[in-house]
Amino acid sequence: MFLNRVFCAGVCVCLALPVWAVVAPEYKEIPLSISANNVAQKVDPSLKRFIQQVWAESPAVQASHAAVEAARARAEGADRPLYNPDLELEAERTDINTTSIGFSQTLDWGDKREALTRIADQEIQAAVAELRETRQRIAVETLDALAQYFTAREMQALALRRSQLMKGFIDTVKQRQAAGDMGALEGTLAQVTYSEALMQQATSESDLAEAEAALQAATGIELESWPRLPRELAPPPERADAALLQSLPELAVLRSRMEAARGRVRLAEREGRADPTIGLRAGREDSETLLGLSLEIPLFVRNNFKADVRAASHEAVAEELVYRDAHRRARARLDGSLGRFQNTTRAWRAWVATGQRAHREQMNLLEQLWQAGELTATDFLIQAKQSIDTQAAATALMGEVWQAAITWLDASAQVGQWLGVAPNSATQTKNSGE
Repeated sequence: MFLNRVFCAGVCVCLALPVWAVVAPEYKEIPLSISANNVAQKVDPSLKRFIQQVWAESPAVQASHAAVEAARARAEGADRPLYNPDLELEAERTDINTTSIGFSQTLDWGDKREALTRIADQEIQAAVAELRETRQRIAVETLDALAQYFTAREMQALALRRSQLMKGFIDTVKQRQAAGDMGALEGTLAQVTYSEALMQQATSESDLAEAEAALQAATGIELESWPRLPRELAPPPERADAALLQSLPELAVLRSRMEAARGRVRLAEREGRADPTIGLRAGREDSETLLGLSLEIPLFVRNNFKADVRAASHEAVAEELVYRDAHRRARARLDGSLGRFQNTTRAWRAWVATGQRAHREQMNLLEQLWQAGELTATDFLIQAKQSIDTQAAATALMGEVWQAAITWLDASAQVGQWLGVAPNSATQTKNSGE
């Protein structure tokens, strides 16, 4: 009976405490809380520096930076004059010696340079928006991988504790069987439950290894200790503000492409305007002085470039429709991510407010019934297993809350604001990460 009570008390204490308090003391601060106002606890500076390091070392971000610089170089070229002057030298020695020098310049009569400059400016904006999109995508992937990693660590710690509890139960059962106080059925059930706990522990360890590998793949960094997510989240808003979509990087990319396509329509129209070439020529023919003035105007007889205008117009319409479709999908994603965030937050608040206390009360009652002899070893084992499963479900729910929050931040373009960084800056240097 003494062993019975000692084991029961140990099991109940371990089950009543959070897994991070029993197995891994360093996890005491991981439990998540939802603040009562719309201002969340500030992000730890170590997490901000970690995201900046990931950005600085990311080949995708570096490629986006290179694309921005390429777009700026093209814009610089587009702002230069469209036509260079021509210099012509001619000498002819016959019965009459003739030498001449000529200078000609084609004029941008249709102002194609202005149209090319506008297109190039839109391409810069598109490249900058793509940089923002890349940075936000990598930040979201990193945050999501962190959430999955720490959830997997919690599950692995819980599985380890389950194995320890079942091992202790088996030892108690063997001692009671030796004393003749317990039958073979309880011993067999205990052994089966312990085997199941070992399998779940192996699975949780594999999941943890996969989660860490995914985190390393998302960041390109290997660390012994990964930065933790904040312990407090701002509550989700009551409804999504459609104005948030205006700052969404992927929509900004499509808007710039749409404007660039409209600029190509104007350029195609101006391509149909003739650009005259004016030339000036001077020389000598024996003792005579030669002066000449020329004017060349192309005749758009064989090709009037109307087809190019129609093609550019259709392409502009296509870009606009692509933007409308993306905007519709982004709005649906915004609403859907908010709904998921609200539902998981509601469930987590219910667990924190009543579920944890009810869980502790259940374990106290279970101990009392066991000590009073109103529960068999089999019943107690089933109840203990159910309690650990409840803790596992709560841990999984915490991970769901974090993933829902990250998805909402992504859909509402608030990742940079939440981290305290500026992923939308177009003037950042390649390696600053600021």
